[in-house]
Amino acid sequence: MNRYEQFISDFLAEYKEVSLEKIGVIKTSGGYVDEATQSVPADFRFDKNAITTPELVDFIASRTGKLKMLIASDLESHLKQAREFINIGKTYEIINVGFIKKNIRGEYELIPYSQALKAQKNFNKPVTKSVSAKRNNSAVQIFTLLIVLAILGGLGYEAYQFFLKPTPPNETETTGTDSTKKNDTALSKDTSVSTANKSIADTTQTKAYNNADSVLIDYIFETTPSLDRAKARTAQLKKFGNNAGYDSTQTDSGKVYSLFLSKPTKISDTLSTKDSIAKFLGKSIKIKIAQH
Repeated sequence: MNRYEQFISDFLAEYKEVSLEKIGVIKTSGGYVDEATQSVPADFRFDKNAITTPELVDFIASRTGKLKMLIASDLESHLKQAREFINIGKTYEIINVGFIKKNIRGEYELIPYSQALKAQKNFNKPVTKSVSAKRNNSAVQIFTLLIVLAILGGLGYEAYQFFLKPTPPNETETTGTDSTKKNDTALSKDTSVSTANKSIADTTQTKAYNNADSVLIDYIFETTPSLDRAKARTAQLKKFGNNAGYDSTQTDSGKVYSLFLSKPTKISDTLSTKDSIAKFLGKSIKIKIAQH
């Protein structure tokens, strides 16, 4: 998670309104409407001429201790990336509020958590014979599917890659020296215990793995000092059908919580799976062998 997303959410929780440059104005009211997702009711007004609320820079500076000039520059870059993200068909998450996406008119709109969750549940339902027999009367289902496609945008393919695509059968191993090297290879590329991926090396595992071995991997996508944030985000992802969890690490300044998605992965597929999750969540990913 980009830290500015959390700062924007915290600012909204305290001041109930924020303007984001060339995106629009968000207003919140009332308490949580869904304790599981920690979502709040909100109104959004698209405004391509909007400027960022000046008090947001002061708020972030007070939290980080950094110069306001640097905060303003970083925040401007963050919102520019957010707009680019939205404009290519993806969604930008406003934590505890919902997702901002681009509609067919080219305008930004806010999709609440509750609506996104309902749409995905309908999208994930298996097609039955009775449904097939009523295709001529399935206008509601088609409308729901369009909402899902609009919300998920380009993420649908990446979700398929991560959750549904079967692992291809092992390639036929060669004989002689090449076969011996293939069988003796430990974690390679990003998943190498001895080189590229230090997160796997940091685990207590001392066993070397072959490329064909499958292990349970934790794909860490966020760290946060907030236990409430860890619980809420994990609960939200579980509602969407993900195998999510979190663990904690004690630091000098207190506990830090690591949020992750767990997935059994063949060693040779770890790199491609990591890339798919990074695209699916729009975040950088760290990996380690699961200890749970």
